[in-house]
Amino acid sequence: MSAIARTAGAKGSAGFQYGLKLWALRALLVAIIAGAWSYAAGPGGVADILLPSIPQVAAELGSLVKDPVIWRAAGLTLGEMAIAFVLGASLGIVVGLWAGRRNLRARVTDPLLAWGYIVPSVVFYPLFLLWFGLGSSSKVLYAAVGAFFPIAFNTIRGLKSVDPKFVRLGKAFGASKRQLDVSIKLGAAMPMVLSGVRIGVALTTIAVILGEMLAASAGLGFELAKSFNVLQTARGFAVMVILMVLVGLVQLVANRALSHFRH
Repeated sequence: MSAIARTAGAKGSAGFQYGLKLWALRALLVAIIAGAWSYAAGPGGVADILLPSIPQVAAELGSLVKDPVIWRAAGLTLGEMAIAFVLGASLGIVVGLWAGRRNLRARVTDPLLAWGYIVPSVVFYPLFLLWFGLGSSSKVLYAAVGAFFPIAFNTIRGLKSVDPKFVRLGKAFGASKRQLDVSIKLGAAMPMVLSGVRIGVALTTIAVILGEMLAASAGLGFELAKSFNVLQTARGFAVMVILMVLVGLVQLVANRALSHFRH
């Protein structure tokens, strides 16, 4: 037992040291970027309108945090992301399950979904503006469509990759069609489905922010575009920081939620 304990302790110590090394390298990388930024905005002579200094951005960030307009914009952007993802993921999984149940359906829909997945969705954004206006509806539906394709595509691919022996085994134990679809096929395809969902989360955040930047009257993407349009560069950088924190939190929550389905 003592040898096992020593081995476990050695592995734990090695893991801790490796994690510490990773954080040290990350901190070093951040320090290098901050140093290069400070030099460019100071002795480097880059104009404030092109690259504001870190203190200027920090001051603007402090002002924005106290501004209720930014909080309302952040709430709107986050709400659009959440609604768009729920719509896109729900429809993507349902369509993927429906098409993946039959080989003919999968063969018909697979190339169409692949095409929708790889085509830049931004080319269709003017249609959403034309049909649904400048409000949140166009952003939500545009982002939902962006999330739909990778989720539906990966769901079909996951169902097609299920080993037939699992299905035969389920039938041998008297599993119903619903149990075969949900408990066996979807369970075996879950890694591919979760991969599609993770991609869908990323595409949803990108689509909402991009939609707000291109044509909107509210939201963090709108605030970002407005800041740079009127050459308030420091404010634009501060909004970028807020957006990066928001997106990081969204990804953290999504990863935590998806981790429960893997176990």
